[in-house]
Formats: sequence, C-alpha cells, structure tokens
Amino acid sequence: MKINYRKITAIATSVLMTGMTVGTAMAAGVSASDLGGQGNIAIVYGTSAGVSALDQTQAVNIDSHLRSQMTSSNASSSVTVGSEKITEDQLDLGATITSSSKIPTTIKNNKLNSLVKDKLSWDDGTGSDTYNIHEEIGITDTKMNILTSVDDKKLAGVALSNDNALEYKLVFEDALNTTAVGTADADSLYLNILGKDYEITHMTATSIEVTTSSEVSMAIGQVYTLSNGKTVTLTDVYSDSVEVMVDGKSDVIDNGKTKKINGVRVDVSSVGYHDNAPATSKAILKIGEDITKTFSSGDEYIGQNKDDPLWVWDISNLGSANGYIGVKYNAKITRAADNVAGDSIKYVGNGYVFPDNYAAVTLDKITDAKYQDLQVSFDTVDLFNNSDGSAAMIPDANVIVLTGKNTDTLTVNGHETSKVYLYYNATANYSAFQSYYLDVNGDYTPTNKMRLAKASVAEVANDAVAETSFATIAIGDTNLNATIKESAGHASLVIKNSDDSGKAIVNVTISGTALNESKGQGKLEYIGTTKEQADAGDIYVQGSDVSTEDYSYMDHYGVIVSKGTTVKSEMDSDQVTLSVPEEQVYAQVSVSMGATVSGASAAGNMIFKDSETSSYAGKNVVIVGGSCVNSAAASALGVAAGTCGADFTAKTGVSAGQFLIKKTTLGGNTAIVVAGYEADDTVKAAQYLINKGAIEGVYTTATQEKVVTA
Repeated sequence: MKINYRKITAIATSVLMTGMTVGTAMAAGVSASDLGGQGNIAIVYGTSAGVSALDQTQAVNIDSHLRSQMTSSNASSSVTVGSEKITEDQLDLGATITSSSKIPTTIKNNKLNSLVKDKLSWDDGTGSDTYNIHEEIGITDTKMNILTSVDDKKLAGVALSNDNALEYKLVFEDALNTTAVGTADADSLYLNILGKDYEITHMTATSIEVTTSSEVSMAIGQVYTLSNGKTVTLTDVYSDSVEVMVDGKSDVIDNGKTKKINGVRVDVSSVGYHDNAPATSKAILKIGEDITKTFSSGDEYIGQNKDDPLWVWDISNLGSANGYIGVKYNAKITRAADNVAGDSIKYVGNGYVFPDNYAAVTLDKITDAKYQDLQVSFDTVDLFNNSDGSAAMIPDANVIVLTGKNTDTLTVNGHETSKVYLYYNATANYSAFQSYYLDVNGDYTPTNKMRLAKASVAEVANDAVAETSFATIAIGDTNLNATIKESAGHASLVIKNSDDSGKAIVNVTISGTALNESKGQGKLEYIGTTKEQADAGDIYVQGSDVSTEDYSYMDHYGVIVSKGTTVKSEMDSDQVTLSVPEEQVYAQVSVSMGATVSGASAAGNMIFKDSETSSYAGKNVVIVGGSCVNSAAASALGVAAGTCGADFTAKTGVSAGQFLIKKTTLGGNTAIVVAGYEADDTVKAAQYLINKGAIEGVYTTATQEKVVTA
C-alpha cells in the first residue's frame, strides 16, 4: 500500500511542535533566500494531459510554507500598527472581529481621535455656510473572521479574512448645496479624503468630479517628471500662452486652455510673463493623464487599477443630510487561494491597509500557548485487577490507548495517570466497555501495570450505546472529556472540550471484530472500517470528515490534530495525535490610524500553471512535477516537453520509486525542480523540499535517502 505523505503547511510551524510557543520561526526547509529573496517568486505546476491533481496541491503546500516562514525582515510585506489604535486582544478563533466588545462595526472620532469630526466652511456663491462633517471606518459584521485550517485546510496558519468588509466614509451631516460646486461664484471646494486634499470641481448626489492632476509652478527650462516616467518641460512663456514639451514633442497652449501632448494633459492655469526679463517668466500648470475625472460608486479609487481595483468609490445622497463620499474594499478574500487585485489572505503580523496607509485592520498576534500531545492508539496488553495478584485478569486484550505527557494528564474513576485503556469485554452473558489505567504511582503490586478503573463504562444493549464519559484530560488550564459510544457494531471515541460548551474536537470511528452482545464478541482493534487504510468516516474534526486529507487541522480552541504529519497518514497508521494548548488560543486584532507597510509590495499570487509563461517570466521559480507533465520543468531540465518514463530516467537518472530536487535556471532566473517518477514521488519531493530544503540530488522515495547528487 502506498501512503501519500505531505508536509503540513496548513498550520503555522510554531504550533506544530510540542512545547514551542506560537510565533517560533521555521528552522529548516526551502526559504525565500534560496530563490533570490521574497517579492519575485513563482511556483509552477504542470497542466499536460495525465497530470495528477496532487501536483497542484503540492504547489499550494510550497506556497503556504514560503509564506508561513517569512519574518518581518524578509516578508513580502508586513504592517506595523499605527500609534493610535483600538485593540481586541482576546478574540476567539473562528469569530468575526466585530463580535468583539472593543471593535464596533462603525468607528468614529470617539474611538479613534484622528478620524475627523469638524466643521467645513464653504461659500456656495450666496454666502459662507458651515457644515458639520465627520469621518468613520465601517466594518461589515460577519465579513472579517479569524480563520484556522478547519475553515480552510490550505491555510498556512491563523488568518484574517475580508469579504468586502471595510469602508471609509466622509459624512456630511448637513445638506451641502451640490449644484453650486464648481460654479464661477462659489469658492473652490477642497475636501480631505483618506488624509489627502482633493479639489472637487463638480458634484451630484451620486458622483464627484475630482482634480487628479498635479498643480506645478514652473520656470522656463524646468522639468517635471510624472509617476509613469514621462517628462514635461516648460520651454517658453509668452504673454498669454506657453510652450510645453512632453518627451520630445512640443506644442503651444493658451492661458486657461488644456491640451493633450504625447499622452499627457497639460492645463495652463495662469501665465506670469515678464517681457523685460524672460528668465523670470513662470507659469502654473496642471499636469496629469487627466486634469479632472468624474467618479461614481463602483469606479476605481484614485491610484487604483481601473480594470481590477482593490478599492472603489461609494458615493451616496450628496446634497442631503448624512450623504457621504466613501471608499470601499472591493475583494472577497476568505480562502488561502484567493488573490484579488494583488491582495490575499492576511496572516499574523499583516493586515488590510486603507489607501495611502490612512488606516489598517491588522492581525497582530495569537496567544503564546505551550502545547502537549495526547495520542490515541491501539495495543494488545495484559489487564490486571486492583489487587496484589500478579496474574493478569485478562491477557492479550485488544485496547484503545489514550497517552498523555504527565502522570496526572488523565483521570479515570478518580485515578490520575499518563495512560488510559478502554477494553470491550464481550462474554456470552456480559458485554461492556471497561476502563483501565497505568498504575504509574505504584499503588499496587506488580507496579506499572494496567489496572481496572471502572468495570462497566457502558453496557451494550440492542447493539447500541449512548455516549458515555470514561476519562477526563487536564493539560494546563485546558480540560477535555473522553467519551465512548457504540452503534451498528462500531464504537466512536469522542474527545470534547469541556471549556468550550462541550464541542467535539474529534470523533474517531473504532472498529475491529464487530461488537455484538448477543454473540458475546467484539474487539477494539483499529480506526475506521479498514485496518491500516484511511477511509471516509474514519475521523471528524470539529464536525467535518477529514479522514483522507493530507493536512493537519487546528480547531477554534487551538487544538491541532495530526501535528507534524497528516490526518491521512495517521489514519493509515491507526492512530491520531492531538496537540493541546495549555490555554485557549486567542487572536489579537487592531484597528489603527497611520499604519506602516514595510517590505516589498505584497507577494500576491505566486502559483501559476506552466502554460501561464508571461505570469512567471522573470521570476525565480519552484517547478512542481517532471518534464512529462510540466513544460517549465522540461525547459529547466533541458529536455523536450513530454519526456516521460524511460526517456525521463535516461535524461535525469530518476527511476521508478525515486524523486529529484535540482537547482538550475529558467530564463536566466533561479529554478528549483521538484519532480518524481510518479505523482506520489513528486509529493514526497515537495515534502522533502519543505522539510529539508533545496538539497540537490536523486532520492529513493520510500526512505528519502540520496541515491546520487543531481
């Protein structure tokens, strides 16, 4: 039987290791530095006929690993919380952030002083009036959540989602005379939006016209450079016009007029001509792709990509009391794979930042919890009574074993121990689950034997047993409860969190010889319906069937299932490991003003198909899969696309049951190829890359031992 192993990247490394605290950095594995540094990385998987879906899954694994092991010094970006903030430091995992008592759905000046609450004085041509205005930040309830891998198995740790949840508003509490805006008699109207001043030249109930150009005072010969690199030179000034050159192309523009020269609009606002001293002549020009632009709700905010804006305008009821000019987040980011307008899910140390760094909502940290392991397994042991007799009461009994770290981790019928055993006692006249414990304290002779704690946990009647508690588990301040139930000949072991309204963490199906009171038979031997094989229905984590998944899972309390491995591999081994925090894990979230974004721009999407060559051209790449299924691998390995089987072996030295890790180049950039002879071998190659790093060589899949150096 082949087992598809996979390195767990669905949970941050810090909480996958017993005794380590959340936030500990990853110690090994491929890193951004192996690929020339963060900000220019792609992971490429194949799309040729016959390619396995596992290749794409491994691409996601590698992507998650690279993201989860980044520190603030080399991350694609990190967000430093602004000095003025409101913070909720005890948010439940799985909760919406507005369930917090400290973070409301609407945040105003009474929560963040930097948000404006002021009076606007403006003359509409009939006299100056004063208008009450204020700013607010809105967070749509239920649209920003703290997620773990039970919400999305591909998450690389605890994350903050954003489903179009954020909005900034400049609210006019009093009705503004919109029809006068931009008229000759009215004063110019300047509004500060998201910390920047804009001249509003026209306004309706649902739109605004904004001056988007830069106003520059220029002398003859002076050069102004636009953000797109184009240069504008004032070449001469006349009495009522100017001559302007844009990237070598010149034209004359009259005072008060606008022309588009070589793709740039230039508006002559005023001319300062001196006939006796031409060198002192100046002009005030407005320069930009547009001089003014009209925006309505849904249009891209200034500076955003027109075709794929992350922030858009939301304008409503201007001219009426409480009308507003808003700027709204325009993306649904709720999964690890989501990437909209270059934005993606936010992990610890990052957040969603308003334009111009005006404000941010950040996932600051999660609880620094210590972890201990609790394991469920099977064994064949001798069972003893609580007596001085040395003879086993039940020899060679098939039992379920719960194993904790300390001698007081588990308690059964008043006995503290490190191990509890559950046995199904089946006789012709009596059938029941019985609980035993390891006599670690040496209360009886012989010591360190399995002693009867409770003769009848639950009796079988009509082939069904209601859920019954048989042991409690104490790890730090965390209390769990272990229960057993039986139906249709199979038992179910359920471990619940006593501190979380009794919610089940895991529900494990236990099988063996069918439990049957009337026939006096039954054994507890393995997980699920098939021994040493993961099947649907073997295990549920927080209500979801994850039995055949190549992931580990963190529940909303902070318990990790199958730490350091995968649920599937543990089901194949008929065991399950719970890594339990000594206290509940909480998230800390802040809403702050003036957040600072450091590092390169956000990495955005790093995963591409091999056919998307323009998307990963010029990037350093990790290539998943061999030349048989991945054209990028063929190019990097210097072989023809579609090179498979014996031809692949001849070119690479990789035979059946082996995989390759090779550092090479693609288009002049670094390329790391992880490829197996078969899809299962590629899975192992990806695991090796994530665990050990880009150590070149050809490896035996079963043992991960190097055969030859690549």
